[in-house]
Amino acid sequence: MTRTVDESGRSLKDEVRAFWQSRPCGTKFTEGLEVGSPEFFRRVEEFRYAKEGHILEAANFSAARGLKVLEIGCGLGTDGVQFARAGAEYTGVDLTEAAVELARRNFAWRKLPGEFRTADAENLDFADDTFDLVYSHGVLHHTPDTARAVGEVRRVLKPGGRAVVMLYHRDSLNYRLNIGLLRRAGAHLLRSDAGVRLAHRLTGEPIESLQEHAARVREDARKYFSPAEFLSQNTDGPGNPLARVYSRAEARRLFKDFAGVETAVHFLNKRWLPVVGPVLPRAVEARLAAHWGWHLWIYAKKAEGGKQ
Repeated sequence: MTRTVDESGRSLKDEVRAFWQSRPCGTKFTEGLEVGSPEFFRRVEEFRYAKEGHILEAANFSAARGLKVLEIGCGLGTDGVQFARAGAEYTGVDLTEAAVELARRNFAWRKLPGEFRTADAENLDFADDTFDLVYSHGVLHHTPDTARAVGEVRRVLKPGGRAVVMLYHRDSLNYRLNIGLLRRAGAHLLRSDAGVRLAHRLTGEPIESLQEHAARVREDARKYFSPAEFLSQNTDGPGNPLARVYSRAEARRLFKDFAGVETAVHFLNKRWLPVVGPVLPRAVEARLAAHWGWHLWIYAKKAEGGKQ
């Protein structure tokens, strides 16, 4: 069972908020640029769609013209920009003030309309039946009560409205092979400084990140190597307090109160394949990603009348 409150009384959600407040998603790829500058936002956008080009097709931003769209976990507003450019009436919410402020600045310099506010995905401050589309990419697997958040998605959707949500995929090569086997085996190297240096040479992982992992291994190895903790620490960086993975069947159960649920899988995450990844033919990569990709997309419709 996931812990909800630690010994100091700080909630798991507070830890999630603090983690992402200190490192808004995407900022780590912009070293040397002024945070919040136009060049910063351009770099984030270029990197995102170069690395995860499938998002443009999977999210189908152009189909949102004229729709009221809510994005849960807007981050820096990168995907929100695509909705606004397409002509959607866009609202972005995030758990952290840091992300909301940067998203506002991103829209402002581009002169795009959009509304932003801080919000908890499990307790959205919107009336029932408000939005035509609710979008959330890589966010709901980081909140303590994901099922409650999915219920909130359904509540704020209009009857006939659609949810488009990405969650981490349990039956992926990244989870089964990389995190479950390779990273777990390699983490034992982190017990010594020499092992940290060797792991850096073998994987190309930044030495600072490996040193953070090493500190956690040495502090409490049993906790670090426990399944839930290891997954969290090895998805979005050391210190990440919570991440989960879902199979297609588990995702369908999460969205059981929706109608017409469909799933698709994308993104092979070749970064953990230092030898094979760079030379993998695109056609092979696409076939592998469609079955064992890291990103599980869920497309769900709220039934007319709001009931099954």
